[in-house]
Amino acid sequence: MPDSNCLNVNHLTVCYDRKPALWEAQVSIPQGTMTGIVGPNGAGKSTFLKAILDLIPATSGSVKFFGEDYRKVRHRIAYVPQRESVDWDYPISAREVVVMGRYRSIGLFRRVSREDRRKADEALDRVGMLDRADSQIGSLSGGQQQRVFLARALVQEADLYLMDEPFAGIDATTERVILELMRDLRESGASLVCVHHDLPTVADYFDHLVLLNLRVVASGAMNEVFTREQLTQCYGGRLDLLSKLADSLAKLEALRS
Repeated sequence: MPDSNCLNVNHLTVCYDRKPALWEAQVSIPQGTMTGIVGPNGAGKSTFLKAILDLIPATSGSVKFFGEDYRKVRHRIAYVPQRESVDWDYPISAREVVVMGRYRSIGLFRRVSREDRRKADEALDRVGMLDRADSQIGSLSGGQQQRVFLARALVQEADLYLMDEPFAGIDATTERVILELMRDLRESGASLVCVHHDLPTVADYFDHLVLLNLRVVASGAMNEVFTREQLTQCYGGRLDLLSKLADSLAKLEALRS
């Protein structure tokens, strides 16, 4: 029987210099959801994504995607890293960056076909960047760079998209483009998991939530997890933060009643 979850994480622990950066994380994320991973700075959110993708070693624990090990289903998974982790001075065009997303299907040493270029241009057009396809990636603004990397994920035609702070440091137009595209992907049956930093928008953007602060504080449907009590536990009762979230919390509490 196929697994109804796109991701199952059990007792995942990651240590840096013997100091835990992520502790005994347990998460199950249903397929077809838009899931936000939120928590304070240094809570292990990016570490969580990198560890489940084998980009950094885990000390212990297990990870399953669609009920399988990552290596068996990696072709079904697309990853959008943080912009800060990318070398923007590398001499490569926006189109060439997007075509890199096709390497799993064309093979690393095979020539890029006309069809691959067509799919790359379609993805660039979808994120509003086709007119900058030949521009060097470093010459683009932060929001434009983020759109290009989202286009690279799109051409992978994945079932699960993992995104590390896709809304960080971008303009309002790019934020709308990314959000609309994410919703379109979910409507088409894909699952999305995003590290997110802007708590006031969490309830509007996602339907599933993971609260993380070195360990998983809570995980589940938005209306079950995004509560004053759970947020206080995750963020340590910062009154200024809860004050900013008052409207969002009130809306959710009204829906629950």
